[in-house]
Amino acid sequence: MHAADASAAPPADGQAVAPRFQVHAYALAPRILGAVLQVLSAACLLVASVLIVRFTFTGAMNPTPPALAGWFALLALVLFGLTRLIHGLSAASFSLEPERFVLERRGDRFEIPLGSVESLRTWRLPLPGAGLSLRMKSGRTFQPSAQVSNPLPLLEAIGRESPLASAAARHPLTVFANARATSIRRRWYRVAFKFVLFPLLPAGIMFRANQYITYGGPFGQYQMYGLGPYLQSLFTYWVFFTAVLVLFATLWRVPAELVAFLAAWLSPPHARGVRRFVEGACAVLYYAGFPALIAARFFL
Repeated sequence: MHAADASAAPPADGQAVAPRFQVHAYALAPRILGAVLQVLSAACLLVASVLIVRFTFTGAMNPTPPALAGWFALLALVLFGLTRLIHGLSAASFSLEPERFVLERRGDRFEIPLGSVESLRTWRLPLPGAGLSLRMKSGRTFQPSAQVSNPLPLLEAIGRESPLASAAARHPLTVFANARATSIRRRWYRVAFKFVLFPLLPAGIMFRANQYITYGGPFGQYQMYGLGPYLQSLFTYWVFFTAVLVLFATLWRVPAELVAFLAAWLSPPHARGVRRFVEGACAVLYYAGFPALIAARFFL
């Protein structure tokens, strides 16, 4: 769960309220751990997908996904769970009070005088997400630093009080994070539809075709061998096409993110428009392009 970009509370009884932002506060070690777990989780998922695509259909009468792929998928799930645990434990708030910043996290309260801060810097490596660091006049970076999915609203709020945030607000990574956060609304049910329900479409088509070709009818395997092998066969096709779609989505996601970042770097005013375009293009390629490729490959 990413932090909200801005959550300034409304004034009560006519009194001004210091802007407050929900963030995630990371010391250096937990941040590195979270980033490593995040990368390893994605890598394990990709390895599992490659193994499934490469070794599921190898000429066997009743093919099944390789067991090793299952272990990699389970490891990816465990690593993902650990990243969410670290993320949840880092929940914090960042407030802008007169002449100071205040970071509060699980009973800890850090008060940082504005006069001791040299600058704010966007994380150069946005893992486990986009974030900001306070560069102190002593030359050190204040720890913990704040992860926030969209740093721009926070930087703009700081900029109204101090020039410390001006450079960070214009940085390409800030522009990139802002375009991403304001253009993508990630919800669990969208991910479930994309990688759980949608693969059933090509899986169902190919499973039905296999039933006719191999067993002579839509329920031939069920009538010959029973419900268990029949459902196992359907499950195999679903797992196979889920893995194919994970790899297919990754194939397009890499150049899409590169194009979006280049837009943020070369033409910041157009970053959000380019982001919307690449997200739309990825959706069309995924939901229309992949079925078209399957149809061309097997039915033309």
